[in-house]
This record gives sequence, C-alpha cells and structure tokens, in this order.
Amino acid sequence: MRRAARQLRSERGDGLIDTLLILTVVLLVVVVTIQTLLYAHARSIATGAAQDGARAAASSSSAAGVSRATRILAASGGTGGRLSASVRDSPASVTVEVIGEAPHVFPVGFAVPRVRATATLPIERYSEQERVP
Repeated sequence: MRRAARQLRSERGDGLIDTLLILTVVLLVVVVTIQTLLYAHARSIATGAAQDGARAAASSSSAAGVSRATRILAASGGTGGRLSASVRDSPASVTVEVIGEAPHVFPVGFAVPRVRATATLPIERYSEQERVP
C-alpha cells in the first residue's frame, strides 16, 4: 500500500507534460500573431491600392483606376492574390473599393475577417481655358 502511495505522489514525467502544455500555448500564440500580421499586411496593401486607384480614376477614368489598383495588387505578391478592385462613379466623386481575403496560416480553423478598403476622391475638373494649351 505504501509503495503504491509513493508511486502516485511521484513527480516523474511531470516535466514532459508541463513542457508539452507550454509548447502548445506558445505555438498557438505564434500562429495567432502571424495570422494577425498577415491580415494587417493585406489591409495595408488594399488601402494603398484603393488610394492609388482613386487618384488614377479621379484624374483620368474609372478604367484607369481599376487598372492601377489591380497592378498594385499584382505587384504585392501572394498577399494581393485574393483581393480585387472595383470603382463606383458619381457626378462629383469616384470611389475605389478593394475587397477580398487575407492569406491564411492554415487553410481551415481560423475565421479571418474579410479585408475591405475604400478611397474616395473628387473628380478633377478643369475649366475650358485650362484644357486647351
């Protein structure tokens, strides 16, 4: 009986269990941190593409705005692969919207919010005297 009680009180193997628990928590923190950084990077690229696209659309045309935003997304590598740009025109302004998904650390398991960025600028209008050189 005493021998069984001594074996139950023994702490042999506790170090391995503690290490596995701590390693699991550390890996979870690392994965969540990486996913957060990927989302922030994708949002930054989407914001930049929307702003540049709005500048191009305001000074030229809607097609130029979408083309500029799409080129920026393509130049961003894999981060911009799941993002797409669209343009909405109004009589006084133009809005470029970039929407999509950020890259995932793991394909399944994390619910990552969608990336969405918009930029609105007034359409640049020139008087007749300024248009003709």
